Amino acid sequence: MAKILFIEDEAEIRILVSEFLILLGFEVVEAIDGEDGLEKVRKELPELILCDLMMPKLDGYGFLEQHNCSQHSHIPVIVMTAMVNLDYELISSKLNVKGYIGKPFNFEQLKQIIKANIF
Repeated sequence: MAKILFIEDEAEIRILVSEFLILLGFEVVEAIDGEDGLEKVRKELPELILCDLMMPKLDGYGFLEQHNCSQHSHIPVIVMTAMVNLDYELISSKLNVKGYIGKPFNFEQLKQIIKANIF
């Protein structure tokens, strides 16, 4: 069973997506912001990271910058965000993002992007 780290500050979204991922057969580790996410990457060694961009303390951009300089930078990251004017091409090349899913999203979209990056 693959392990996914889900970094999301909104509790309702974090719970709903985590439950969906568990139903798909994944082990899920949750983090509430980028700082918590960096710690959980080191402790849990997930196979994939889902990361929101807009969060308190350390946002998704800060998380990505630090993650990409870490010994765990090989772990792929998929960005989840409600930002409509996001330049995905820019963040994927500069911050090594493997996928992007906009909020709101449907669960089939999420399932497909995860499967494309975890198997």
